[in-house]
Amino acid sequence: MSRDVGAKTSVTITKEEAAQRRTEQGKLIFTKYKGHDCALLLHNDRLKAAAFYPAAYASHDGNASHALHDKNCGKAPAAIGAIYIGKIKNIAKNIDACFVEIANGEICFLPVRNAAAPYLVNRIYDGRLLEGDEMLVQVERAAQKTKQASVTAHLSLSNDYFVILTGTPRVCYSAEIDSDTRKRINFLFTEKSIFCNGCLIQDVKSILLESSEYNRLTLPPTGCIVRTKAAEVQDSEVLFKNFFDLTEQYVRLLHIASHRSCFSCVREAPSALENILEQLAGEEEYQEIVTDNEAVYAKLQEIAGMETKAPICSLTNTKPLRLYQDSLLPLSKLYSVESKMETALERRVWLKSGGYLIIEPTEALTVIDVNSGKYEAKKVADETYFKINLEAAEEIVLQLRLRNLSGIIIVDFINMRAEDKRSALLRRLRELANQSNEALHHKVKTTIVDMTPLGLVEITRKKVNKPLAEQWADCMRHDA
Repeated sequence: MSRDVGAKTSVTITKEEAAQRRTEQGKLIFTKYKGHDCALLLHNDRLKAAAFYPAAYASHDGNASHALHDKNCGKAPAAIGAIYIGKIKNIAKNIDACFVEIANGEICFLPVRNAAAPYLVNRIYDGRLLEGDEMLVQVERAAQKTKQASVTAHLSLSNDYFVILTGTPRVCYSAEIDSDTRKRINFLFTEKSIFCNGCLIQDVKSILLESSEYNRLTLPPTGCIVRTKAAEVQDSEVLFKNFFDLTEQYVRLLHIASHRSCFSCVREAPSALENILEQLAGEEEYQEIVTDNEAVYAKLQEIAGMETKAPICSLTNTKPLRLYQDSLLPLSKLYSVESKMETALERRVWLKSGGYLIIEPTEALTVIDVNSGKYEAKKVADETYFKINLEAAEEIVLQLRLRNLSGIIIVDFINMRAEDKRSALLRRLRELANQSNEALHHKVKTTIVDMTPLGLVEITRKKVNKPLAEQWADCMRHDA
């Protein structure tokens, strides 16, 4: 018995598609992996960073950042950056911390060191923290596994040029700003009676252009950080405008908080897409944003406040934005998203030399083991191991960012007897970590601590978002 079989549609990649596939200049891609929305940062055909985010975040609802709900309790988890009026439920003196309740009854962890100068809304702060105190707190770390979300009473608001923060009155400068530029900016703001003796003047009238509505407001200790981008601005009016725009947001937030009830959210967290734009890219790491999701495309345009086909002007950079539409060759296939993500979620990572890494996250720390694998060379053992270890060091720094590994990380490099080679390996690892910190502007800092007598290298990395594997596990639980 015969049957008619239609001709298969050709999916040959055209020259234009081949050119689009090239990632030497870097691309930030928003697409799907096994039905789940994800973002990927590609550079030189390598996956540099990745993150999953709920589809609900792509909606046009202004409250979309709280759209992901726990299936069992129906409550939205605390999102990083959100500011709440929280209430101290318990003070644990033995661990020098408080437990603070915020919206939806969520209990968060607050170290006392992060509440040195809180903004209380139910009484005047007298140097003591008491159970029942209502204060402004900002989420700085989301809940992970069995650990509660962490909050701080040292609030922080920022734009491209400045950071306004509570807890200290001091004015600080980015480490990348040279001394002459610091003096220039300090002179401008001192002359305007905003800075004085290295501190921000603690008066509403001094930090606002029009302050009549908030004149009676008392500020908590409030400081300022001058960011790197401010050093590039020669027009003082541009600096002042950005500074006053930010301080107006800050003072208005304090004013609103004084009139809101406890557990209110007085400032929502940035949307997932905004967080991704902020966290997955450095200044020069990507030159184009591509998505095949029309809702995400519209949301990115909304974030940038732009017209169709205009460049995206968001948060840090101006980048072209493109909506990819090709039913014959999906975006995920064009950039081999599935194979790249599967590799990023595997415990084994192969090196070009034939060696490999085994990455094992545990509750307390992450262990990375370096193995020689299939590597063969007619060299003495130390030379062979040194070469594999150097290659492994580069891959480890990349994997820390790609998988968003954080906390305590222990690396078991292949043992080398020569002390000079051990020192050279540690130096190289520190160089790579510093390069990564600079690319991320120290938002998620990696610190190489030392090498123990057993040859184990100790690394710490700031905890912010969940590791990539946990994000994927959340997606799987949501499906179940």
